[in-house]
Amino acid sequence: MTVTEAPHQPVHSVAGNSASDLLAAMATASPGRHRDRLRAQAIEAWLPLARHLAHRYSGRGEPTDDLIQTATVGLIKAV
Repeated sequence: MTVTEAPHQPVHSVAGNSASDLLAAMATASPGRHRDRLRAQAIEAWLPLARHLAHRYSGRGEPTDDLIQTATVGLIKAV
């Protein structure tokens, strides 16, 4: 996949807008506002998985809100 790094390029131009497409586009983008938008959109795209995993481990002694927060912070750091 080829991504043009024009500063005016909208984020929705990434092929498919799937979470993995966004990560691939982010990996090839140069630092700047375009890459920051791709990063934010990739985090939002993967957030349902983080929440799903947090709920999977709920009911084992830790509050669900804490698990969701931890999963979200881990996702942000991973991206």
